[in-house]
Amino acid sequence: MRKVLLLFVAICLVVSCTSIEKGPTSHSIAVVSTTDMHGRAASKDVATSKEDAASMPRVATAVNNAREKFGDDIIVIDNGDTIQGTLMAQYAINYKMDVINPMVSALSYIGYDVWTMGNHEFNFLPQQRDVQVLFAENNGISCLSGNVTLIEDGVNVHGNKAKAGESYYQPYEIFDFKFEDGLKARVAVIGLGNAANANWDLATNYPNLSFSSLENPEGILANEIDKWVDVVKNKEKADIVVVAVHSGLGSADEFSLESQTFMAAEATNGVDLFICGHDHQPNITVTKNNERKDVTIVNGGGKALTESILTINFAKGKVAGVDIESSLTSLDSVAPDETLSLMMDDWYDETYQWASSPIGTFDNGWNSVRVQAEGKSNNDMILSQTALMDFIHKAQIWCTWQSEGVEGATVSIASPVFGTDSNRNLSFVPSDGDTISTLELSKLYRYSNNLLCAVELTGVELYNWMSCVADMYTIKDGKAAMGEGVSIYGLDTFYGVDYVIDPSLENGKKLVKAEINGVDIREIGSVKVALNSYRLSGGYGFAEATGKSEADCFWTASQFLGSDRAPVPTQIGEYVKAMKVVSPSDKVSHGFDSSWKVIE
Repeated sequence: MRKVLLLFVAICLVVSCTSIEKGPTSHSIAVVSTTDMHGRAASKDVATSKEDAASMPRVATAVNNAREKFGDDIIVIDNGDTIQGTLMAQYAINYKMDVINPMVSALSYIGYDVWTMGNHEFNFLPQQRDVQVLFAENNGISCLSGNVTLIEDGVNVHGNKAKAGESYYQPYEIFDFKFEDGLKARVAVIGLGNAANANWDLATNYPNLSFSSLENPEGILANEIDKWVDVVKNKEKADIVVVAVHSGLGSADEFSLESQTFMAAEATNGVDLFICGHDHQPNITVTKNNERKDVTIVNGGGKALTESILTINFAKGKVAGVDIESSLTSLDSVAPDETLSLMMDDWYDETYQWASSPIGTFDNGWNSVRVQAEGKSNNDMILSQTALMDFIHKAQIWCTWQSEGVEGATVSIASPVFGTDSNRNLSFVPSDGDTISTLELSKLYRYSNNLLCAVELTGVELYNWMSCVADMYTIKDGKAAMGEGVSIYGLDTFYGVDYVIDPSLENGKKLVKAEINGVDIREIGSVKVALNSYRLSGGYGFAEATGKSEADCFWTASQFLGSDRAPVPTQIGEYVKAMKVVSPSDKVSHGFDSSWKVIE
């Protein structure tokens, strides 16, 4: 009997061991993501009244398709630049700031788990942005940005006391997966923002905040990743690490503060999957980390849903490794989700009514100057003076004089940021008799996050910036052109100053004339200048050339007129309302009408 019992036990042990060996040793989960969706909450674009090929209702369909394959074994991440970018987004954030934003509603409907803060989230004041963060978190969405830290002791986004150096937003979220056979896996998602954000937005939008850890003042992304990987691996015991960072891909060869993902992926260890963004370039990249192990980087680019299948391998009941296979689903390949589309109809109708109300007309000569802009790109608009760019300048100057007791600007600085079509040509060029509404203004000045400001410069400081801009020109194929690597966003035109640029000369000498009413600007004591907040953030050499920043403003539309009236296109609209009829021959309201040219 004892022998029979021992034999039975032995057989049971063999059967038990055999069943363990034959049992599943891997399970799959999916991590899907979007990035740079820029306020495209509705199926149609208010500005064009056309179907949007990359809208959140299309995302909803694509995510639902993924859920049908993976059920609850899925993490859905949005990688930032979410609540800015369309007329609907502009209307919602400025006029309905205490109501859940249409983009946050879309994230909630789709069932997003994570929202990483992008740089365009900081185009807005804290009371505009963070109320939406709290709405999102109340709907089960973790809002992450571990490298947005307090400069001095204060409070975090939830109003809780926080010390200098601590994260203002939540730095990471942990997701636990338990499979039917009892095997478990712990996934950490680390969220990080763009380290270059202070180059683009005014400090009033992020008081007491830095875009890198205090021990990492250079903003090196790899340092931030090492910091948080250590936490989630050792404190949280994460088996798998995903980093969702609102940074461009960049390269391993040249450091770029705003696009560090590739360089960081090669310099760090412990990350299984990177989600990047910011550069609007859909791609899947596989490289080697610091230990020469494969690491995958995905980017939906605002046009696609990334789907990464993580096959988790187990040994002795524990996670032993992960294999990743990623793909892109182009959003224009799926139909919009009908329910979400219907949810956005009221937002669309309300925004369209606001945006399409006539506020003035173009007339008296626009037909004769259409050739200046018709069929041209923004890059063309810096090669010669145009009535359309002058219109922007005249509006900026006029607006700075609308506050009682404030003597405004007589010079305007602006780069061409006109809306463009699929061929990169200007999407709207005025004709005589055209109605002007916010719809048209959104095509003439497409960035509602740029706020109108005014600063006083010495004549020498203004000259230095103009000379810096002149050095951005070159000669290509015998003609004047933007220099290699120059961005249109940094290449300003000027009004109120007569100037000439000769791109054939050496840097420092290309500005051959710069006068106000016949006087060399270097001989003028001070000049009051209208410009946008983006320029005052100091990028492209403005800070070095002038030494000026937001702190030097004597007037901002936010301060004197209110945050809802502060965006440059809104201020241009107020100029139009006052003019009623806008003509290319209109005189500038203050200062001197001027002319400029670039020598071919």
